[in-house]
Amino acid sequence: MYRALVFDIGNTLVRTVDLIESAYLEVFARHGVAAEKIKLFKQFAGRPKHFLFAEALGDAPGKADVVRQCMAEFEDILVSKVKTIEPMPGAADCLRTLGARGWRIATASGFPRVVGRAILGRFGWDYPVVCDEDVKEHRPAPDPVLKACELLGVAAAETVVVGDTPQDVLSAKAAGACSVAVTTGKFASAELAEFRPTYIIASLGELPALLEREFANGGPR
Repeated sequence: MYRALVFDIGNTLVRTVDLIESAYLEVFARHGVAAEKIKLFKQFAGRPKHFLFAEALGDAPGKADVVRQCMAEFEDILVSKVKTIEPMPGAADCLRTLGARGWRIATASGFPRVVGRAILGRFGWDYPVVCDEDVKEHRPAPDPVLKACELLGVAAAETVVVGDTPQDVLSAKAAGACSVAVTTGKFASAELAEFRPTYIIASLGELPALLEREFANGGPR
């Protein structure tokens, strides 16, 4: 019986793709990284942000320290602009509807904790959040999903994971959870389908009906 939901944050609950790309480019410029490295964005979508900086920097001297500095600057930019972030269409209504139906809800993200909490706080979404620093292994490993399940007091087999990237799907499958891929980020339906999510939807507005239809006899309790 499914009774919990774990939502990705960026480009699932809120629209962040343009802001994140601009933040990467601003930090790249400060550290002499070619702007063309932004093409790595899609490759690293859904993963903690320091992985992209590490790849973009290549063999830079003192790389570990530079990555830490890049991340600090990146976090500052995002937190300073969090008030410009808007929810994805249907996200707020989706959360309200599913909460009222008894679903337990958590979030999991590749954002640093300070960014993830700032985004949730902007919208008054008081849900448990699992961020970069909270797990040892990151997507596509199951750790973020399993940590969210721990916070909610449920098993992964009772959980539906909702996200916009292949990493979200792979992490859900590794944990033994149901996966719902939503095409509100960088990945089209056909691209997400290659990773075999349980379901694919075009927006969170479709999620309540999907869950009601598929799990009416085995939904939250």
